[in-house]
Amino acid sequence: MDKCRWADGLSILPDGVHELDACVYDEVERYRNVTVSVLRCRRCGHEEIVWYRQTDTEEVEADESEID
Repeated sequence: MDKCRWADGLSILPDGVHELDACVYDEVERYRNVTVSVLRCRRCGHEEIVWYRQTDTEEVEADESEID
């Protein structure tokens, strides 16, 4: 399956710089006590967000009332 995308030629830049993701996400997991890193490509500037477990990382139930 291909990643969602906007119609050809359509680009939505809410902050005037970063393109809005066309995907509609559902939360499937939630964790507490993790390390989050924002990575940027040295050549093109593309950014990715990654996370790493810590020794005290806990998986927690997603509260359905917080979603939507």
